[in-house]
Amino acid sequence: MRSLVTRRRRRGHLRLMGWRRLVNCNQYSFLMIIEFNGVYLSVACYYRATTYIPQTMGLLDKIFGTPNKIKVQFIDNLNGQTIGVSEMKADQLPETFSVHTTMHIQDSEWKVEEAIPENSIDFVRTKSLVLKMRKTEKINTNDIWFTTPTISNEFPQIVAMTGQTEFDTQIIEDEYRQNEFLNLNSLPLIEEELSAIKNIWDNHSKKSADYTLFKNCHVRKVIGAPKLRINFNKLKTILKCSSTGQVIINGGTLANGFAIKTENTTYFGTLNIDTVTELCISQWNENSTTEIFELNKAFHLLFVNWYHCNIVKND
Repeated sequence: MRSLVTRRRRRGHLRLMGWRRLVNCNQYSFLMIIEFNGVYLSVACYYRATTYIPQTMGLLDKIFGTPNKIKVQFIDNLNGQTIGVSEMKADQLPETFSVHTTMHIQDSEWKVEEAIPENSIDFVRTKSLVLKMRKTEKINTNDIWFTTPTISNEFPQIVAMTGQTEFDTQIIEDEYRQNEFLNLNSLPLIEEELSAIKNIWDNHSKKSADYTLFKNCHVRKVIGAPKLRINFNKLKTILKCSSTGQVIINGGTLANGFAIKTENTTYFGTLNIDTVTELCISQWNENSTTEIFELNKAFHLLFVNWYHCNIVKND
């Protein structure tokens, strides 16, 4: 170390070109290549293992920097300002920022939107990393409201579209089984579900000028699957429907689904070969009630509008 200190006192420019630290048994060896006024100097320092070795190594780290750490600059991508700069070890950073990455900085969660460079093989080599980040805002659960007071516990089974049919009926997942036909013997279960939905309307809703929002949403778990047994050909005969379409949900097709139309109503559901197991309505008008009564009578059914807690049944 005397060689290094002596040379630094001379006039001129002293620059460290590289250094290497080795440990061999009880002897520590430092080999440094230094450029001084255009002349390259090789300085070797040898130490015996004593209590002063950690202090000596720390001094070298302060003079030349820690060789295995990466300088990381954190930038707020919203305004371009630097959040902070830190020296980090490679094992404190992920192997790549090509996947979604969040970091905890200053008591906040930040999402990494861009990393320069992106992969550890590069920033470990360059010892430099720039992270452009955006603070993630926490959602207050008190601000979450639903647009419907109830949904079905059963999700629609969706498959990839395989071809075109005579027409398509499009619905969203939340509309699945919101207006459906059920067996008459399901009435006690229907009333139990409706009681819970009415409670949402009465105690967990608020109205605006255009719509109603709901603080809670009742998931219908009691009613289960409809388990209808309706002959599909007879259904089409009663409704005077000759063409059959498919049901589109989120870009896919309702598995084993069908859609049929009358002048007033669009029906959809699922089939097991030629037996209707689910029957719902997606679009209707004031004249649809007549058709509903006719289907209730023919197949011993009742109709439920879950959103408005209405039941249509024959006396």
